[in-house]
Amino acid sequence: MIKNIVFDVGNVLVSFRWRELMDDLGISKDYKKVFEKSIFGNPFWVELDRGVLDEKDVIAKIREENSAYNKEFDLLWENVDKLVEPYDYTVKMIDTLKERGFRVYLLSNYPVSLFELHTRCGRFPFLDKIDGKVVSAYVKLVKPDREIYEYLLNQYDLKAQECVFLDDRLENIEGARKVGMKGILFENYEQAWAELEEMISE
Repeated sequence: MIKNIVFDVGNVLVSFRWRELMDDLGISKDYKKVFEKSIFGNPFWVELDRGVLDEKDVIAKIREENSAYNKEFDLLWENVDKLVEPYDYTVKMIDTLKERGFRVYLLSNYPVSLFELHTRCGRFPFLDKIDGKVVSAYVKLVKPDREIYEYLLNQYDLKAQECVFLDDRLENIEGARKVGMKGILFENYEQAWAELEEMISE
């Protein structure tokens, strides 16, 4: 029986809207493909999520690798408070699950500084509704490594078979399944909610 619903944050509960932010800032569309790989797909971004290296050093390294675009990089980074935006459905979905007796947790790859910034900016209006969270950079572990799922289970004394995990990346879902959790690949709200409803109604 499913008792615990575990959510990823980015592109599940909030929109990771870096493309829209670039549009808002008037940064050329030509840079989107560049920044997709050189910033948001940069291996150093994973190090921000992992939280082992000093964040300022990691950001400086990413900026150095984008030296041809420093003006655009700086403009983007000055506005990272607007990098995410909660989806319209998020709070209502969590409220519904809580009303039905489920416990709700977060399991997210996220840098410390950005998580704290987005919390202060009100980008996570659901934080006071959840039962617990594991954020990668705080615990120095990242999905899809087995250890971060085990950390969540141990931290909150959860049984894997009583948990379902929703994430927008297949490798993270597979990581959850390897420790015995059920998983739903989040493609959109309607699809994910339908699969979740079917699973928790069994």
